[in-house]
Amino acid sequence: MTSEPALRHNVFLYESDDEYVERSVAFLREGLEAGEGAIVTNARAGLARMRDALGDDAHRVTFVDVSQTYTRPARAVAAYYGTLLEQLRTAQSVRAVADMQLGPPDEAFEVWTGYEAICNSAYAHLPAWVVCTYNANGLPDQVVEAALRTHTAVLGDDEWEPSHRYEDPRAVVRKVTPDPEPLPELGSFSVGDDLELFRERLAGELAAERVPQATALEMLVAATEVAANAIRHGGGIANVRAGRSDGRFVCEVIDRGAGFDDPLAGYLVPRDGIGTGLWVARQLAWRLEFLHSPEGFTARLWL
Repeated sequence: MTSEPALRHNVFLYESDDEYVERSVAFLREGLEAGEGAIVTNARAGLARMRDALGDDAHRVTFVDVSQTYTRPARAVAAYYGTLLEQLRTAQSVRAVADMQLGPPDEAFEVWTGYEAICNSAYAHLPAWVVCTYNANGLPDQVVEAALRTHTAVLGDDEWEPSHRYEDPRAVVRKVTPDPEPLPELGSFSVGDDLELFRERLAGELAAERVPQATALEMLVAATEVAANAIRHGGGIANVRAGRSDGRFVCEVIDRGAGFDDPLAGYLVPRDGIGTGLWVARQLAWRLEFLHSPEGFTARLWL
């Protein structure tokens, strides 16, 4: 028997700025009166409206600028997790209103749909009630459908109603994550299970491609975490491939194991039973992909 998650992750589709402010403020004030923490995430104009509407209660609320948070899913998960934990240091539970500003369906839309699904698992153990808000005016049906697939309840006229379109987070992430394509242009080198040699060879590849020192260091740290995982859990490093593809530096670490099939790997915050290696790699790499290839199970890092 599994326990119910502590998290409530719901959606509010609003028709006007006034409706957004009125309902969001009422939601947060109800929590503040009960001793809960409060968070508002929005663009600068939205944050200003909420500060004004909250009045004397504004100093009790943490305000987060979306331009500094929603850069890519792994970092957004980490940033928002940190904000939730900060509130939970002084409150037993927290309420948050987070505005999602998505345009017409495109590649970015798929990425952030995946993020919304990931949140259901990443924060499942936290006593938080997160309401994601969407401006429904002119919003394509596909975006509304995605919101209903990634949130357990939706705000109706007067109360929260279950979203009957809600899907398992892993199923959603699988659907929106494209299958990795082969990259035959990468070169290869062998290092056995020697992590020091691995870093030395990879550093040489990064230097040869004139990758700036700061970003090269990020790749070295991320790739070393992946290589250590290959040794610890994947039966050892079978091969390493590196080079440029589509203008980005790429490193593939190929191990000898059977691999795994978990689209949330590296997105869940490290805690009991969840290691740090892939979490660190996702924070530092632009993208982290996993695939089965003729050589073995492959972790591909993009810088």
